[in-house]
Amino acid sequence: MMSVNSENDMDVLDFARKISMLDTDTKISNEFDIKYGQKNNRWWHCQREHLTVWCLHYPTGGVHGYNHRSNNSAKYMYYHFGRPETLLWLAEALNECDDLLNSLVEEIKDKAPSSACGDIRREIPFNRILRLLEQKNL
Repeated sequence: MMSVNSENDMDVLDFARKISMLDTDTKISNEFDIKYGQKNNRWWHCQREHLTVWCLHYPTGGVHGYNHRSNNSAKYMYYHFGRPETLLWLAEALNECDDLLNSLVEEIKDKAPSSACGDIRREIPFNRILRLLEQKNL
């Protein structure tokens, strides 16, 4: 298992505990999810549940048939997660600027998930996620 070795990272289980406290009433990302989000094989009720459960299973190497190398780095998980609606939810739940989120929605709405996730991560890198999480004081 890969270990966390950077001050700009966080243990993925600690990350899961923190994001499990975030709001799910996120207008921009919820609308994006309804229009463009994953339609099949949805086992989650909201994007908070989706990402939290994913993080909880990240050190084990996978969940629900989605396998990956065991890892406990929240940063690594963030840069390899494949659903833009979830990344948008995370940023919005952390109070990222609505103008940036709306601009991203326009940019990614017709793109494949992997490309859309890359665009989100370019605009909202993990260091920004950590700063927003710190501001939430969770």
